[in-house]
Amino acid sequence: MKKKLLSVILAAGLSISLVPYSACSEEIVPDETEETSARSDSGSSSSEEKKPQDPISVDGLFEVVSEKQSHEGQSLEDVLPQPQTIEVPAEPPSSSLTVKTLTAHPGPAWAMKHCKKEYQNADLHYFSDTLFYTCTRKETDSGYYYLTHIVIKDASQIKGEDSFGDFGGTRETPLDAAERTGAAILVNGSYFNYGTGYATGGELLIRNNKVVHGPYSDRYEICLRKDGTLFSPGYNTIESVLKEGVVFSWGTCEDLLIRDGEKMMLTDYDWNGYSYPRTSIGMVRPLEYYIITAGGADYEGGITVYEEQEIFSGLHCAYARGLDGGGSSALVIDGEYVNENGDRLEDGSLQRRAVADFLLFTES
Repeated sequence: MKKKLLSVILAAGLSISLVPYSACSEEIVPDETEETSARSDSGSSSSEEKKPQDPISVDGLFEVVSEKQSHEGQSLEDVLPQPQTIEVPAEPPSSSLTVKTLTAHPGPAWAMKHCKKEYQNADLHYFSDTLFYTCTRKETDSGYYYLTHIVIKDASQIKGEDSFGDFGGTRETPLDAAERTGAAILVNGSYFNYGTGYATGGELLIRNNKVVHGPYSDRYEICLRKDGTLFSPGYNTIESVLKEGVVFSWGTCEDLLIRDGEKMMLTDYDWNGYSYPRTSIGMVRPLEYYIITAGGADYEGGITVYEEQEIFSGLHCAYARGLDGGGSSALVIDGEYVNENGDRLEDGSLQRRAVADFLLFTES
């Protein structure tokens, strides 16, 4: 893929309304029943809920820690507010899960034909037989974000990847991971334990259709199905989630933004209303996705969760949810950072944040 100079990205961008363009999205027609569990109608439709204490975790291995590096390189607890959620009910998890199946996007050629204006006006763009993307910087009243629109030909082109290909191993920077995997587009993934490097957030973690942690899903997972569908399973057993053909999952502490095309109730105003660097993923339908990468280094700029929700809703996303944010929020396209993530050191240099796992797209 031909290199693109990031200097073409606008330094400030044009002032826009909160809801961006959505002219390239066709009407979504469901084929099957709605994503739910046997018990989800009793309350999980309004918010995702927090997991109970895990009896099999040891030494706080999966404790959610959001931290940043000091100038001396030592970890400091992040003083920014953390999400507050509701406890999962004490009863056993549901053993029934049905995920809505949507008609897949026709592919890159269709996107190129119907999104010419978007393509021409984008700061970064690319098109081939297997991949279409545009990336544009957009301004809000309090910050800024990069909106990346992605269409792929085959579901195998959207993937999850652990740092250095090893779950629970040494953390890796997004740029190094993109170069190692050959990713065309890559963003940071799960929340993680800063001390151990383990991905965390959701109780259930799946890699290559195999469970690496968790006795159940606790509503804080973002799952990728082998057909390219993204969904959050709710409070369910491992067996019910695996039956859906999940190939990878990421752990989050963010509220579910959109499910089945409907905006979900957000649970904590202090956290969701805070302007903060954020990474989030939206799916219009399988093979068509939007990524929001907001803010910059040292927690500059950023947007609120409410703004994320409105943006994805305006783009007609059927599903949307946030990944890890803060100094971890990173976007790499064609082997180069698009945003300035990480921490600014005393000498003015930028220390990029290494993270536990990634969500990426390949060209083939």
